[in-house]
Amino acid sequence: MGDNNQENLQNQQPQQVQQDPRLIHPEIIGELRKEKIGKPLMVIEMFLLFGIVFAGLPFINSQLNDENSQLYQLIHGKQIPVIATTTKAVVDSEYIDGSNNTIISSDIKLKYKNIIMKNIVISSAGIKCTMSSFNGVINLDNENYYFELASSSGQKLVAFKLVGTLDNVDKEYELQAANFQYNSGIGYQGKIVNMSDDDYPEITYSSYKPDMNGYASFVCKKDDRSITYRFKNNFLVFIADQVSVNHNDYTDDEYTNMLDAARKKATNLGSSIASAEENEDGYEYIARINLEGDYKLPSSVVDYDYYPTNTKAQKIAYALTGKGYDCK
Repeated sequence: MGDNNQENLQNQQPQQVQQDPRLIHPEIIGELRKEKIGKPLMVIEMFLLFGIVFAGLPFINSQLNDENSQLYQLIHGKQIPVIATTTKAVVDSEYIDGSNNTIISSDIKLKYKNIIMKNIVISSAGIKCTMSSFNGVINLDNENYYFELASSSGQKLVAFKLVGTLDNVDKEYELQAANFQYNSGIGYQGKIVNMSDDDYPEITYSSYKPDMNGYASFVCKKDDRSITYRFKNNFLVFIADQVSVNHNDYTDDEYTNMLDAARKKATNLGSSIASAEENEDGYEYIARINLEGDYKLPSSVVDYDYYPTNTKAQKIAYALTGKGYDCK
């Protein structure tokens, strides 16, 4: 009896049902909607991005226009720089102004107008240097350029006439000037000058004394040559040129070339004015050019020691001395 009541009591208690845990779902209390929070964040991000781009636009634009910037080179590739060798900055850094007195050494480079002079070495023989043209071709024989040499204290010593034809190729020159006495114990400075007709000093030769008619002359000698210049009232009117060449002093080719040139010049001057004749020792060239009359030096004769009529005596004496002639 007791057992039956106990069994009925157990049957009346609710039985607990065992459920599969995989079928149990969490109870949803509320729902967080992403679109309500995500949209404001996106707006803020876009606003910040727009502000950054707007603020950096001028910088980006400048970088795109600057060929040296990394951004420009990243897009267009690295450019090879082009060096402008003729700009003033480059010229000033490479050359010294040749119009000013400069202490001479072999490593300086002088530039005066289009003349470049470098590798300057001074010795008892004169000046050895290298010259070229900065721009174009220059015939120095037709110009009045000189290299004036002075002592370190600034005292002018002598002037060397610049001769030859310059282009952009370096050429070696040897400059000579009469009465230059080299002194290894002193320093030298020099500059390039362009002489005008009023710059030449007066002639001090004892032989240069005008006669009662205004005629005066001086003689310039160098190596095998002797040139007499005659002037009237200080202007050129006559040239006497004599060249005596000894065959033994030159090679056969040198002698032949010199003789051919002398004969050609004599022919162009005219048989009544010049001649070039061989003798037992070599040959002799003689020319007597009277410029007082109607005669003009022909253009076919290229001799830069022949000056046109009415050239001043001071100019000729200064030029010939600057070429190494001894003038008296």
